[in-house]
Amino acid sequence: MVLCWPLLLLHQLVRAQAIEPEKEKIYANPSVEGMPRGRGVVIGYERLPQFDIDSRTDDPAIGNGSGRVRRNNKWDMRLMAPVMNKPRTKLLVGVTYNVEEFNFEHVEPSTYSLYRYLEDKDLKSLGLQIAFLRSIDEENFYLVRIKGELNGDYTQENINITDYLKTTIDMAYGWKKSPNFVWGIGGQFGYTFGRRRVYPGILYNRTFNDKWGVESIFPANVRFRRNVSEKTILYAGYRLEGASYNMYVNQPPLAQFEDLELRRTDIKALLRLEQEIYDFLWFSVEGGFRQYYRNRIYDVIGSRDELINNDLAGAGYLGVELYLVPPRRFSQR
Repeated sequence: MVLCWPLLLLHQLVRAQAIEPEKEKIYANPSVEGMPRGRGVVIGYERLPQFDIDSRTDDPAIGNGSGRVRRNNKWDMRLMAPVMNKPRTKLLVGVTYNVEEFNFEHVEPSTYSLYRYLEDKDLKSLGLQIAFLRSIDEENFYLVRIKGELNGDYTQENINITDYLKTTIDMAYGWKKSPNFVWGIGGQFGYTFGRRRVYPGILYNRTFNDKWGVESIFPANVRFRRNVSEKTILYAGYRLEGASYNMYVNQPPLAQFEDLELRRTDIKALLRLEQEIYDFLWFSVEGGFRQYYRNRIYDVIGSRDELINNDLAGAGYLGVELYLVPPRRFSQR
């Protein structure tokens, strides 16, 4: 359940209302004092070096395999923009594009089909999302996010929307108790734990003083915030990440299946630094330890019949981002 990114920009839109003198009433919203300005454009890169993988299956034609992932690279590009910004109603539209690649070494057997295919094919995700925030009054609000993604091993030549489309719906209802405390309840119908299902969540944003706060949608993510200065923010916490990729393999022995689905879930313990470069331009550095909870291949998209169970060792990771935020003058009170 990853609502944090749209919520950050919704927070910025709410803050921007404060500079309009004719708007005296402050309606409820998910933001609290001390949260950073929302990101409009993000370019990110993450790398996980050197971890072991062990694959097991009951299908003798595929067989078992093992090896070492020399590196797992991820590129991430995001754009989020407001299309409606009224005192009680905010509407955002966003576009995302992610690419994930694997490089293997010390593979046994050397021709193991799954590793060979993953090294030849990048896993991509191209998404479009809409986030809607409605403030009922000074204390109550609700928000809805709908996201559609094309997830899988497609290229420009073979892409078919119906083959790769994944949809996610997030909903939450919240109470703003003060400018420093917001909580809410909600749920996601999506892929946080690999297979599409309903996952509950609790929104809890709180600023304790001018230095410390917490931002969370439990159990998906919890981050403790340290506001070092107006230009420097530190975070520590964890984040659950899940994905589902559709794959159409044309190499034997996996080619005997019409379609395959890779589902993964992992948890990351993280430390993060966000630093202003110049007013509207920021960068972040994030590092920590990633532990896979589940990584499996299924013989049919949407199936519960596991074909290959991948055991991936935990590994450290490092990620960097460069992003744009609204200029400070737009959020000054």
